[in-house]
Amino acid sequence: MRESAPWRRCRSGRPSSNPNPSRSPRRDRGTTTALSYVLTLSITALLASGLLVAGGGLVEDQRRATTQDAMEVVGQQVGSRLAAADRLVAAGATEVTVRGTFPETLTGSSYAIEIDPGSPTTLTLTARSVDASVTVSVATNATVAAGTVSGGDVAIVYAGGALEVRSR
Repeated sequence: MRESAPWRRCRSGRPSSNPNPSRSPRRDRGTTTALSYVLTLSITALLASGLLVAGGGLVEDQRRATTQDAMEVVGQQVGSRLAAADRLVAAGATEVTVRGTFPETLTGSSYAIEIDPGSPTTLTLTARSVDASVTVSVATNATVAAGTVSGGDVAIVYAGGALEVRSR
């Protein structure tokens, strides 16, 4: 008695579902698993590196924004000290020293304060390791000396006819 095609027996004697018994089974069946594993790892690595690159840019932008915010606060504080010294000079003081203690670094970056006399006087704070700067204007009646100081402890001194911002 002859068996139907789906129940033919292979050489081992077990039933075979191979519809074409003249062809032997393929010997490269295991490569699909290895190939899909390698492709999955490659795609995962590509996506992970893309996320790291995008995240790195986001962190740098956030650091720049945070540094600018901190420099604006420090600039306003230095400006208020300069305005206070200017009021003392306007009240008739001949020697004035107004001190301020400010951070030496902002978000891990040192910064400089550039004083540009004019009407109004401008203070430009520039971070050294982050591409960020902030400008603060201060209205003064007394003459202000031009200069640049590093962040940290600052003294605003009036002696000799001009307000001068110095590092302490």
